[in-house]
Amino acid sequence: MKKPILFLAPVAMLALAACNKSETPKEGEADPAAATQAAIPAELPPSITASATYRCADNTILYVDFLGANVAADIRVTDKTAAAIRVSAAAPTAPAAGAAPAAEAASAGPLKSADGETLLSGSGKQINVKLPGKGAQTCKGN
Repeated sequence: MKKPILFLAPVAMLALAACNKSETPKEGEADPAAATQAAIPAELPPSITASATYRCADNTILYVDFLGANVAADIRVTDKTAAAIRVSAAAPTAPAAGAAPAAEAASAGPLKSADGETLLSGSGKQINVKLPGKGAQTCKGN
């Protein structure tokens, strides 16, 4: 009974030894995955610059978080914990070759959702908003 166990022990050790391959590169060898990650800078999401609560003409309550330099906003309808609708400004166009880059300017036009159903313009005490399934309306801050 002891002979099969003694025979299996070295075989099992050999199998385990074959699995112990080191994944770390030796000195002087470059890790291609690390080089790729280092080359691509991570872009942080825009920070919340202002938050406000608005009451609209049809008594809808909106919770709006303005992001970045008013280039995007998250709109929550009726409940502060509801799923947010992200609206953002159109992507800026690159200046023509040889032209001086324009200074940071406010976005032209309203902020739009990806599907185009939701629009938001204005900030501060009064905004204009168009929600899915509703017409455009003015909302005032509380």
